[in-house]
Amino acid sequence: MRHRAEGQPSPRRKPSGLRRRWRGPVRNPAWIASLSIMAFVAVAVGWTLAPERDSDSSAVVEASAIDPKDLREARPDVNTGDGQDTSPSPSPSPSLSPSPVATTAAAATTPPAATAPPTTPARTALGAAGSNTPSGGGGGRVPGGMSGVYANNLTTVRDWEALRGSAVNVVLTFADRGSWETITHPWVGGSTEKFAGFAGTWVISQPFFPTGQGSISACASGAYNSHWAEFGRWLVSKGRPATIVRLAWEFNGTWFEWSVRGNPSAWASCYRQVVSAVRSTDPQARFDWAMNAHSSSPWDAYPGDDYVDIIGIDSYDQWPASTTAEIFDKQCNQAVGLCAAIAFARAHGKQFSVPEWGLVASSGTEAGRSGQAGGDNPVYIQQMYETFRANADVLAYETYFKDSRAGNVHSSLINPNENPKSSAVYASLW
Repeated sequence: MRHRAEGQPSPRRKPSGLRRRWRGPVRNPAWIASLSIMAFVAVAVGWTLAPERDSDSSAVVEASAIDPKDLREARPDVNTGDGQDTSPSPSPSPSLSPSPVATTAAAATTPPAATAPPTTPARTALGAAGSNTPSGGGGGRVPGGMSGVYANNLTTVRDWEALRGSAVNVVLTFADRGSWETITHPWVGGSTEKFAGFAGTWVISQPFFPTGQGSISACASGAYNSHWAEFGRWLVSKGRPATIVRLAWEFNGTWFEWSVRGNPSAWASCYRQVVSAVRSTDPQARFDWAMNAHSSSPWDAYPGDDYVDIIGIDSYDQWPASTTAEIFDKQCNQAVGLCAAIAFARAHGKQFSVPEWGLVASSGTEAGRSGQAGGDNPVYIQQMYETFRANADVLAYETYFKDSRAGNVHSSLINPNENPKSSAVYASLW
């Protein structure tokens, strides 16, 4: 999805034991029935989720699953924010909600045999002990990785913690893409409200170069290495050497300047140049190779295991909307779906992340107008939870994309609560 940068902006670890067989949830009619009742009782997502930032100062997110522009036409840059962005003009960060490029496995190019993701085992268990029902009750029950939310300020984080009754230990942010200065010295950490004293981990979404001020070919030649080395020094100076850098996210879509656009070799070379430059001054920086779900095939642009720490994927409830567990499983197992990304991560001995995920409104969004958005869909929340839980052994982090801005995905679960049924289910699980 496209996002916007805060202030102008508004994703290396290789743990052992990552090869545990992937297990998924068992379908339990009783649980589904109880979930429906709970969803109905709770007071009160379509695929427009990919957040898109514009070069302005506000961030609008339209699901980042598939870029509408890929299949239809380019999507406009939208800013993605949580409504509390106080920084200058945010950098654009498109991605989530483009029209689907292809919603079937056949639509995406199969990765070469050497890197093609292995077949994902059918989801058959809810996780530990093969339980048929979620533990529920909140309290940060998604095991294995960090859990948080997209935010531009600490107030949003505290609100999210109040919703679920558990601590947020990772926050997704976007650097301002307007200049090298705002990229190498991001707004993050500028004050307490801007996460200077945040006890959790920062995830900073970074472009390859400032908006309108660079090219993939120049980057691949190492032309920007001095800037990236400075960014590494900045991370160390902030006492955040192990920050996760979500570099050139949603590259397999068409809405960002850093799109792979049929040139995976140059793109991968650029990625390696940036990683090497940052690590030259900050060896602990971790890099998240983050694709967009259901967009074009990303596999040929893989930079290599030495340059990637986490395999990420932005995935929203759209194109198609997961209104049943069966539909969720089908889209998850598509060639560029969440399950395929998890399988790829396992095959490469990596952890996986879902930096952007969330609901998509059934009205006021592109996916909604096409009947491809789930709206207030508790089933989607439940299935994402089960997928995280079933793959806890390789989950690096997940951050919900909270957005309520006009023209965006309208995934907000609190302040404002635009999806009361889903909000109640999220709060009961996390």
